[in-house]
Amino acid sequence: MEGKVDTRYWRFCLWMGPTFVLVFFLCWGVLGHNFPPFPPDTPASEVAGWFRENHNGVKLGMVIAMTFAPAYGVWGYALAKILGQVIRDEHNIIVQLARLGAAWTTMAILIATSFWLTAAFRPDALPDWMIQLLYDMAWLLIDLAYAVTSVQLFALGIGFLADKREVPLIPKWLAWYGIWVGFMFAAECLMPYFMNGAFARNGILNFWIEFLIWMVWVPYLTICGFKAIGRIEQE
Repeated sequence: MEGKVDTRYWRFCLWMGPTFVLVFFLCWGVLGHNFPPFPPDTPASEVAGWFRENHNGVKLGMVIAMTFAPAYGVWGYALAKILGQVIRDEHNIIVQLARLGAAWTTMAILIATSFWLTAAFRPDALPDWMIQLLYDMAWLLIDLAYAVTSVQLFALGIGFLADKREVPLIPKWLAWYGIWVGFMFAAECLMPYFMNGAFARNGILNFWIEFLIWMVWVPYLTICGFKAIGRIEQE
């Protein structure tokens, strides 16, 4: 007879998703001047001057953002546990890919934020072009590493679509939404070729749309995840 599923810590882990989004928005986005970012055609002197004037705020923001980056992986692991109750196999490759996608996303965030932190560490000792270089490197990484997050989005979407329950644990429209977001991230590939406009890193598509559709996905999937845990416990 199948034993009872231990869900004691699942809800706490699910809270890490919206917690990460809130902390990252405030620390990486607001304190780090990344929401919105400097346009790519901003002169190096302007970017460097801002870092020199606000280096303490940037350092604080990036330190906190890096500290909370693992929260995304914890959230992703909780979702993979729910997915395991759909597929009924913790070792299924789809479940493993959902976990790996979250872990890889965490690593990309940690590395990218370390570049912003480095630019703010001793800005007076760095030439303008080097601060701009670090800023560009961070943005190129955090945008062009989209594929690791798409792995998570695709795995969760495909896995939850396989739910045979009359009422799925996760709504199938939300599973399709996640898959769509994963494909939409491919637009980030255009970012290195545009210094202004919709496809630039601060553009309407590559920044505002791409980031906001993901920020909608995280809290809504979390809410559905809480409901799913309750149903798993009843089952």
